[in-house]
Amino acid sequence: MNFIKRGFLGITRKKGKSLILLAVIFILGNLISGAISIQQATGNVEATIKERLGTAATVDMDYEAFEKLPEEEQMEVEWAPLKPDMIKQIGDLSYVKYYDYSMSQWMSSDSISPVQSEDMMMMEDYYQFVLKGINYAPVIDFEEGKAKLIDGRVFTDEEIENGTPVTIISEALAAENNLAVGDNFTLVKNVLTYDDETGEESVVASRDLVLEIIGVFDPQLVRNDENDSSTSSATMMFVDDTEKQNMMYVANEIVIQETEFEWTEMLKADPEWADMMSDEDTFEYYEPIFYLNNPEDVEPFREEVLPLLPEYYTVISASDQYDRIAGPMESMSKLSKYVLIAAVGATILITGLVVLLFLRDRKRELGIYLSLGEKRSKVIGQILIEVIVVAFVGITISLFSGNLLAGQVSDTMMKSDNNQEDYYGGYVYYDALESNITTDDVLDSYEVQLDLGYVLAFYGIGLLTILMATIIPLVYIVRLNPKKILM
Repeated sequence: MNFIKRGFLGITRKKGKSLILLAVIFILGNLISGAISIQQATGNVEATIKERLGTAATVDMDYEAFEKLPEEEQMEVEWAPLKPDMIKQIGDLSYVKYYDYSMSQWMSSDSISPVQSEDMMMMEDYYQFVLKGINYAPVIDFEEGKAKLIDGRVFTDEEIENGTPVTIISEALAAENNLAVGDNFTLVKNVLTYDDETGEESVVASRDLVLEIIGVFDPQLVRNDENDSSTSSATMMFVDDTEKQNMMYVANEIVIQETEFEWTEMLKADPEWADMMSDEDTFEYYEPIFYLNNPEDVEPFREEVLPLLPEYYTVISASDQYDRIAGPMESMSKLSKYVLIAAVGATILITGLVVLLFLRDRKRELGIYLSLGEKRSKVIGQILIEVIVVAFVGITISLFSGNLLAGQVSDTMMKSDNNQEDYYGGYVYYDALESNITTDDVLDSYEVQLDLGYVLAFYGIGLLTILMATIIPLVYIVRLNPKKILM
């Protein structure tokens, strides 16, 4: 009888021991299966969330590093605004798909009314509309789906370069004032001074700005989680909604002209403020935005940009939010990693001891095989067949039960973490880095699946672990002396 047939007969004739080994492998296999399932699910969440966060990056002051400075050193820090030449140098890097930089300016109007929500306080007269300057004629918000052009056209390069007084307004603002593409309207730039004693503002200068509508857009608002009923989130949504509806895209040059007018009139009207601003050599403060080719370019882009920046500036990317958004995922991933390591170690130890005990009980049987001239390699092969066949059955059963168990356990953990609002859908203070990730999106991304990758990983780790657990006891067979056994 060859050793393969003896191996299968050994399983069926020693049913009790085979069932004990099967039970041990099944229990430990559930732990390994569950840990692999959770690892796979959290990995899928990371890939999905980073894909949703996008490739946007910006350059801004490193407030975290600044706040770590002693107070006396903070007073000595001079913030150098980013110049357009530096922004263009960064935008020319190979990692950048396209980029833009903008200035903003508040305006009012006597001829049109802003969009206002009944749930919000009335907007102050001097801060009704926001001019958002752009330098990228196709409008980068349209390219990235953060807004959608629904009528008219985008800017031409000549309009951007020359500061032509044309604009793209929101659909709601157009409807509120019965405006359409081709119409003109007038905005007012008021220059205000503030009286510290009375707390009142007064207009010291003003001028009109006539704009022609060339397009109408629909802002694709991102924070629309209907299940998020917290007061703070609801308030932020209303503020964000109202601000976007009253925002107008114009060329950067127009914003610069209005800002220069305000700056000049303020210097005339407020000597104290003029004295305080005497060291400032510019009033141009741009907010850049860079869209990279793919999420993997974020770190190489950061490494190349940081040496170019002034002191206390840093690169902030949309994917930086992952650590905050996916806090519970990281916890579960670490926990499952520790469980996997412990389960593999326990499987090697416990299975090894069980096999060794069984071999000691079969000492006489193995000695007879060797005394009859059977090679030690074939005796070892017989034991390996017995263990691997039983292990394969135990692993196969635990493949399904462990996956099911992981799904139930992780669902419970996810629900318990669901109340931690800071982890999910928190407010992002960089408009261009906003994402449409909500609590439901994160939860929906987490799914324990029984796919081919999981099956191959589990069988690979499971069988390799059992093989390692069996190798050490097999040394016992190598050291057997058939003469002493049969004496």
